Amino acid sequence: MTEPVLVADIGGTNARFAIAELGDGAIRLHHPQIFRAEDFDTVRDATDAYYESVAIDVSRACFAAAGPIKDGAVNFTNSQWVLRTKDISDPLGLKQLRIVNDFYALASSINYLGLESYRTIKAGTGNPRAPQLIIGPGTGFGQALIVPTDGGCKVVATEGGHTTFAPQGNLEFEIMKFIEKEHTRVCVERLLSGRGFINLHRALCAIEGAPYVFMQAHEITKSAAEGADVMAVKTVDLFLTILGRVAGDAVLATGAQGGVVLGGGILPKMIDEFPFTSFVKSFGDKDRISSYLDDVPIRLILADGAALYGAAALLDEGRVG
Repeated sequence: MTEPVLVADIGGTNARFAIAELGDGAIRLHHPQIFRAEDFDTVRDATDAYYESVAIDVSRACFAAAGPIKDGAVNFTNSQWVLRTKDISDPLGLKQLRIVNDFYALASSINYLGLESYRTIKAGTGNPRAPQLIIGPGTGFGQALIVPTDGGCKVVATEGGHTTFAPQGNLEFEIMKFIEKEHTRVCVERLLSGRGFINLHRALCAIEGAPYVFMQAHEITKSAAEGADVMAVKTVDLFLTILGRVAGDAVLATGAQGGVVLGGGILPKMIDEFPFTSFVKSFGDKDRISSYLDDVPIRLILADGAALYGAAALLDEGRVG
């Protein structure tokens, strides 16, 4: 693939666009831009705005979307947007438009990211014949698998973020009951996402009788990093503890001893302030089956817009996916 192609990563909060070129086994991104979803009524409006700014004609595109794909369309889980193939491909005159799950694209990107794009969270050799788990929180909570086969690696997108939250200990049961007042079913995403930070902070303040002042997710992590708010510190520690446990459970459920790759928009902003100690501890704390996780490596993707690389790779026949 040498011609320019349009790639996009459409989430619940932001829409990322770029023009990609793939050659000599490498992907090059040009003209990356980020648009806030709340500033546009539709995905098409945001796409038009990007097109107007770069003035480059393309015939092929791949859009990664934060939600399950059905009949060439996505109803976003955490946004009012709807993405349909015909709404984009016909007006832009595209010969090909591929729509994939955002973590499907993220999983497809990992071989195109340099070593500087990762931070090691837990060392380990892993099992090269076993699947790898791609997982992480953002506006929602994404999960995918990379499965080695005789015909090459295959990516499997999942909706693991919507599995039921399994509380451990009295405090987590109290938190689940607090969230159940607003949501009849408490899934993992209700705790492990941007809104999940807010839910955890609210619940902890209510349970411990502490004064509650509303904070966005980034304000909670900033306050915790500065040690300015005890409840914010407890929120971050509990967030990382639950995240580690969920990731470890996912490895047990999928056999992903090949390794864990953490993605999403939240964790890279936390890595320099928090040591992820509680994450690693709860990841491996599996009682009599803990040894199953001993040699599973964990890496965090630091690169912004990594799913764009995966979207470009998926337009190149024979690549992973």
